[in-house]
Amino acid sequence: MASLVTGGYKMADLTPERKNIQIEESRFKFAVSESFCQKLGKSVNFLNYFQHSEKQFFINGSYNNNPSAIPFVGVDGMAVFEFDAEIIDVVMLISLVGSSGQTVLDIEWAPEGSTTFTSIFSTTPKITSAAANFSRCYVGYTMSGTVAPVLSKTTFAAKDVLRCNLTEVPTGSVQNTGLLVYYRPI
Repeated sequence: MASLVTGGYKMADLTPERKNIQIEESRFKFAVSESFCQKLGKSVNFLNYFQHSEKQFFINGSYNNNPSAIPFVGVDGMAVFEFDAEIIDVVMLISLVGSSGQTVLDIEWAPEGSTTFTSIFSTTPKITSAAANFSRCYVGYTMSGTVAPVLSKTTFAAKDVLRCNLTEVPTGSVQNTGLLVYYRPI
């Protein structure tokens, strides 16, 4: 948990928990108890830590039929942030990995009003043909034959745009890949 130093005292966050407040705890003319405040604080922390949105970029079916079309820019549309946000995780998934080579996806962003897109990764996520079918990787976690994404940009302003690009495809039988981008308001 995070902590804050204020007035010379180190303060720790309440453990985030989903806590319901009962009618009896909040009735008119009833005393506000420590229990009530703890529940309220834990519930707010739960929302702050775990509430998020996600954008899914998917390529369904076989996607290496036309290797000359790579890079394929703007896979599955774009996403516009409706509020200032931070990305908290990115997950790459695949169903069938192919016989040689790798699938590489990139997420690029552009600020509002700009047509210049830049990658949000210092290391793009990759799933190679050495991986098992139905593999995945995400920030800080890899399965055999995968490369975890490393984020170089995590905060965005309202109206910034994200898009997904397919930059490399393997040979052989490949199917169903995509990226899930998890973000929350800041």
